[in-house]
Amino acid sequence: MRKLKKIADAAGIMVLWFLFSVFLWGFIFTRITDTAREYKLTICVDAAVPGAAELAGALEEGAGDKIRMVKVRPFSYAMFDGSVLEQADLLFIRASHMEAYGGWLRPLPEDMLSLGAVYAPEGVPLGLLAYDAEQGWGVAQPLIQYREAGETDENLYLCFGGQSLHAEGNEGAVDNEALKAAKTLMQMR
Repeated sequence: MRKLKKIADAAGIMVLWFLFSVFLWGFIFTRITDTAREYKLTICVDAAVPGAAELAGALEEGAGDKIRMVKVRPFSYAMFDGSVLEQADLLFIRASHMEAYGGWLRPLPEDMLSLGAVYAPEGVPLGLLAYDAEQGWGVAQPLIQYREAGETDENLYLCFGGQSLHAEGNEGAVDNEALKAAKTLMQMR
């Protein structure tokens, strides 16, 4: 009976040490595989992104010297970290969600206005057509899966984040890499 009690006491301590170890190594892994916002371009997509790594790699190739990494995330990633959407540099947003996320966006740069159809509520250009549901084409296909099973097919727009550190004119902006990435994306047809 005493041995059983000692084992039970030791098991509780071992479980605590195990949990502590998991959190510690998770923290270390995150620090090693991530970088500060000023060195990272974040692109959030309101669709599935089966080719996220390939898309990030293609955008990293054309990025400036200060960009250490590009992260491409589906909107569902926001369940883990809600600030990702608010601080994203570029966002692909479904037409039905444009109004909901409009407060997180900034107007399109002048250079982007001639690259395609523009979403401009109240005359403010907020998004550039990235996926045309009627014609079934989109930028960076098949890396981005615009139409998911069971969902209605709708247009998606490429938008610039209002808190992006990589869009000139935003508070605290360090460069204009979001514009370069957006132009690269629009050429990936």
